[in-house]
Amino acid sequence: MTSSLRNSIHRRNHKERSQLAHRTKLGLLEKHKDYVKRARDYHSKQDRLTRLRQKAADRNKDEFYFSMNKEKTQNGVHIKERGNVALPTDMVKVLKTQDENYVRTMRAAGLKKIDKLKTQLTSLANLIKSDHLEDEDASDNEDPLEEQDIELLREAGVLPKSSKKGKGKLSNKHIVFVDTPDEARRYASTSKSNRKSADSSRTETTQETEVDLGWQTPATTKSQKRRQSTSELTAVDNEAAEEREQLARSNRGRLLKELAARLTRDKMLRYTEREFELQRLMMGKGARRKIQGPEPVGEDDSEDEDRPRRSVKVDEKTYKPRVYKWRLERKR
Repeated sequence: MTSSLRNSIHRRNHKERSQLAHRTKLGLLEKHKDYVKRARDYHSKQDRLTRLRQKAADRNKDEFYFSMNKEKTQNGVHIKERGNVALPTDMVKVLKTQDENYVRTMRAAGLKKIDKLKTQLTSLANLIKSDHLEDEDASDNEDPLEEQDIELLREAGVLPKSSKKGKGKLSNKHIVFVDTPDEARRYASTSKSNRKSADSSRTETTQETEVDLGWQTPATTKSQKRRQSTSELTAVDNEAAEEREQLARSNRGRLLKELAARLTRDKMLRYTEREFELQRLMMGKGARRKIQGPEPVGEDDSEDEDRPRRSVKVDEKTYKPRVYKWRLERKR
């Protein structure tokens, strides 16, 4: 009974002493168990150092082991080989060739996906806001791209690269797609003023005018209701069109982001492929010497040997190419 009563009575919870407020920067307050661990670790290290000093003092200077030939020290640190044997040169060249073929295969698969993204971006409407259009409604509905997106599209080949005279501005050309050549000639023959006048006359004929004569008839009320329902349907159509434009804008942003990532990956794969090729050539025969200058990294590795590969600018922060020149030798 006494023990049960003692356990039922509420007793005070004893807490560990915490660090003082002005000594918070020193960290947690060290307890006795922490001090014991730290002291044992310190004394074990001192004992090891003492044993090593004793061994160094008692060692025999004429002592020799054959393993000393394979071992060495760098800056006082003992380095020991793991027993790895270097592979033959022929086997390494085969492995380099396999790696290069794998990188080339992955790059070809990535280029197909890049072409698919470029096709989707080319087919999108209102891709670039044309400054030369005089129609205010058309210019308001278009969504202009940012400068970095335009540079990305130029790098991908979707847009033509700007000339030096234009200083980076887009050319004031408006491309109109038609179905037949006759329609194209008919569109080219009509001037811009005639097209504007035709459009304005067409809108005037299609627009209904209403004159209030001071009385209302049942027929007029029905037509008014019909117009109200038509206006409501038009508002609904406008909201649906805005939603579609917003979805198209988000889809275009997603495509541009994916295109930028795949172009960067393709650039890294191209650098890797060139590095594997250089390593494989370095392992072959022939005298060579290292020269200075940029290495032409081909943008498109075509099989046509007559057409030279176009060199592109190399990002030296990511990949700094090495350039070697082989001596010309007559081959039998």
